[in-house]
Amino acid sequence: MASILKMENRNPLLKTDRLEMFTDGVFAIAITLLILEVKIPKHADLETTGGLYGYLLYIWPAYLSYFISFIVIGIYWSNIHWLFTFIIKKTNHVFNLLCLLFLMTIAFIPFTTAILGDYILYPEYRSAAVTAYCIGFMLPIPTTLIGALYAFRNHRLVDPALSRAFLNKLILKFVFGMIFLMVAIGLSFSYPWVSLGIVFVNVVLYLIPPDVPVYYSEAALGSDQ
Repeated sequence: MASILKMENRNPLLKTDRLEMFTDGVFAIAITLLILEVKIPKHADLETTGGLYGYLLYIWPAYLSYFISFIVIGIYWSNIHWLFTFIIKKTNHVFNLLCLLFLMTIAFIPFTTAILGDYILYPEYRSAAVTAYCIGFMLPIPTTLIGALYAFRNHRLVDPALSRAFLNKLILKFVFGMIFLMVAIGLSFSYPWVSLGIVFVNVVLYLIPPDVPVYYSEAALGSDQ
């Protein structure tokens, strides 16, 4: 018991404001980096693509990957904002480190976006490019799941009035989202266009607003305590 109390003293509860500001900053940088992968043409590029109009049409994969990734990063930011508004009420050292792991995966998305935009038109590289993109899309989900499992355990960092059933439902959504994208990764080796279709469907599903939080009644909360 003494060792547990000592560990808790070394990992005290903190406010989330600094973590939220840092998270917003990383998201802002990552989402801005996406446009840097839509390259301004050089004169040599114009000669090989039939002029500026031809070049602007030729780089349509860069527009597509930019659009999808912008929406993806925006959705992840929106969901994190929702979590900090309604679910996560406190943080601590361990949760801060888990958030760093999550943000590392967000910062990785511009790289996989560039791979997709540059190589999807080449049949010999298409599968690898789509595989990389699907992995980049999926990586934030398991890191979010780990953070949620830690924060939700015994209402460690969440609103104590939140229903356990509601928190479990959130966990299941993370799991199903990860499985959905793992299927896309598996198919990308042989059916890259199908995998991109799954990614697009997943993006559309994520556009649906999150569930309204469910709280215990005061009587139920009192009995639970």
